[in-house]
Amino acid sequence: MPRASQVWQWLDAREGSALTWKGADGYFVALSDPAKSATPGRAARLAAIPFAEGDFATIESELKRHFGRAAGLEFRLLGPNAERSPWIKVLEAKGLKSVKPVSLAWPLELQYWPSEHRIRREKAKAAGPTPAEAPRPRVLASAAPPAKTRVLVVDDSSTIRQILTMVLSQDPAIEVVASVERPSLVEEHIARLKPDVITLDIHMPEMDGVTLLKRILPKFRIPTIMISSLSLEEGGLVLDALEAGAVDYIQKPSLQQIEEVGGLIREKVRSAHTAKVASPPAARPAPAKVAAGVSVFAQSVDTDYLVAIGSSTGGTEALREVLVRLPSTIPPIVVVQHIPAVFSRALANRLDSLCPFDVKEAQDGDVVRPNLVLIAPGGLQMSLVARGDQRVVRISDAPPMNRHKPSVDFLFDSIEKLRPKKLIAGILTGMGADGARGLLALKGVGAKTFAQDEATSIVYGMPREAARLGAADSILPLDQIGGHIIARAQRPRRSAA
Repeated sequence: MPRASQVWQWLDAREGSALTWKGADGYFVALSDPAKSATPGRAARLAAIPFAEGDFATIESELKRHFGRAAGLEFRLLGPNAERSPWIKVLEAKGLKSVKPVSLAWPLELQYWPSEHRIRREKAKAAGPTPAEAPRPRVLASAAPPAKTRVLVVDDSSTIRQILTMVLSQDPAIEVVASVERPSLVEEHIARLKPDVITLDIHMPEMDGVTLLKRILPKFRIPTIMISSLSLEEGGLVLDALEAGAVDYIQKPSLQQIEEVGGLIREKVRSAHTAKVASPPAARPAPAKVAAGVSVFAQSVDTDYLVAIGSSTGGTEALREVLVRLPSTIPPIVVVQHIPAVFSRALANRLDSLCPFDVKEAQDGDVVRPNLVLIAPGGLQMSLVARGDQRVVRISDAPPMNRHKPSVDFLFDSIEKLRPKKLIAGILTGMGADGARGLLALKGVGAKTFAQDEATSIVYGMPREAARLGAADSILPLDQIGGHIIARAQRPRRSAA
């Protein structure tokens, strides 16, 4: 079974293999090329996809790799309420043709015959291997269907409560157990309903969302997603909430944005269900201003290095933990954090106030230089280009990559083209897989690479994918990453005369 962060998984099996998907989080999809198959809907390849609407660019590249094209292929979706799946519209919009989707109840049980380009819904009888030779079923998920993600919506706006309830209820793996208007009622609802995830508005009567979060997290430790409008004022409050233990944030949606942002909201809620809730600030050990061992190397830092970092869910706090442990003399650092417009400026301003070097939101034309950290602006793409012997930032309104804007892969791809001789690159906590492919490419051109470990990641998605691809030389706990960067960015020692 593909994890929630994955978009597409090819299923390769022996002749007559039984494929069983036990759970409630995706579909089988059978694909064929009508130019090579006389029978519509036969499966030249079989794949699995989650309920979440994914990045079609990833799917398209997979289809081209296996079929040589995407447009013109036929597909049959098999799973619960398959005829109403949003995947049908996604694939049809890209030129694929849906052939009679098949609604099946869980668990999904199919038999796959690759040589005949065929799948069967029933178990094999006379044909195929004898019972003694029959291949064992391939189980793609746990034996018991997972419980739904139970969500408590907290917002003083009845419109927002209705929109969020409508958006989340479109996912059969999510259940909105209640929506609450007044903060004073939240603890009672938590105790009674035991939600898995809370969505929490920033501005409410009685008390603001950050104050409420600080009150409930020490008692209940429930992953909480902040709901915010896009303003510089709320950007600071969202950062306060993340520091207090919120796992993520989403933009307050309007009715007109449901189609555009609904999939991302559902994905963030599903991801939050398994996210780690950080300890409240008072319970955390205060990080040393310079990590242990870093001061030893600080005087020999080679500022000709370039450091590139990508992060997503949990990344604002992870970046803070990394940067405050660095000395005042550092190589140039460029960062992509998945973040909305405006919030990136608030993040840069906060980090600048905490660090002994400069941190700013990147602008088009900025020169990459030592003792400067550049944060990609939210809602735009950041890349690096060469200008003489300098590296310069380019900010553009290029399309999203991996559904993200800014995208880590977008930045990493631009750095790969520059072929820097001295490069350190890494992936911090975050859902999805953005940056993993780019990190592998950077490793291929000589970069020293790292990824945050699972134990200290709020969401182990992006770093997991980097580790799976073999893109990371080192897998590190968060409190060691700052020291690791400085230790790797050392001038060669001169040999004794």
